[in-house]
Amino acid sequence: MNNGVERIHGSVEDHEDEEDSEEGDEDDDDDDEDSDSDSDDCDKEDDEGEYEEEENESMTMTLTDPQALNCLICYNPLTAPIFQCGNGHIACPSCIPKLKNKCPFCRSPIGSSRCWAIERVLESIKLTCRNTKYGCKATMSYSNKCVHEKTCIYTPCSCPISACQFVDSHDQLNKHFSESHKISPIKFQFNKYTNITLGINDKFLILQEEMCGVLLILNNSTETSLGNIISVSCIGPTWRGGYIYDIQVKPKGRSLSLRFHGYTKCIKKQAEKASSTGFCLVLSDSLRHSHSSGQLKLDLRISRCSKSHELNQLTIEQCIV
Repeated sequence: MNNGVERIHGSVEDHEDEEDSEEGDEDDDDDDEDSDSDSDDCDKEDDEGEYEEEENESMTMTLTDPQALNCLICYNPLTAPIFQCGNGHIACPSCIPKLKNKCPFCRSPIGSSRCWAIERVLESIKLTCRNTKYGCKATMSYSNKCVHEKTCIYTPCSCPISACQFVDSHDQLNKHFSESHKISPIKFQFNKYTNITLGINDKFLILQEEMCGVLLILNNSTETSLGNIISVSCIGPTWRGGYIYDIQVKPKGRSLSLRFHGYTKCIKKQAEKASSTGFCLVLSDSLRHSHSSGQLKLDLRISRCSKSHELNQLTIEQCIV
């Protein structure tokens, strides 16, 4: 009997121990669940933090249609403020007055409602200059890209020597020419006359200023029954402006001289045909008395000036010397 009681008592104790063990396991499970819940919350917070960081990072995007950000009316790059009609058609500020506040696509009123979404997109886009490989490190908005590139100091220019393939910025071109083609150009100084001997059939001569190295082209072409047409152009970007030049041709043995006053235009390569605002027409009769052995002799003076002083008409003066 005692053994039986002991066995039963022992079973009861064992059962109680099992219940205590199960309760302990349940507590452990609760603790694990709480720990897992806390871990999940931490993971969610980490994910949210990472997402917020990713939102603030810049992205690389490809614009498959660059004209998508141009005005549909004038086709120029859109600039703020951008206006839209009730149907979503947009127009740049310069086109609104021309449209008389009528949308050209649906005839709805336009000019009072801004398209803030497109303006924000344009403000967020940052582009590099197309002259990056020539040294420009500037970044600008899409709207300002054209404006910047028109006046970029790194606009490439080509060496006027046909056999030379050098292309670089204006300053680098002048340096290259001084170092690589020392024998080629005729040297001159600003505001001083330089004696030039030009072959009747020579198409051009290259001139270089002694101090700053700026390159100029003295162009020459022949017109049948008239004579030689002479003009001067400058190698460089258009934003730099040109130079005033004076050409004087004095026929040999005569007191009569021809003088021409003109303004150079800038060209980026010798193949371009934008020589100057005028030309100097040296008549055949004058040539017969101003050259020997097929050569034309003239005096050339180059002077600095701003773009606002551009001359629009040629002037030939006949002077008694």
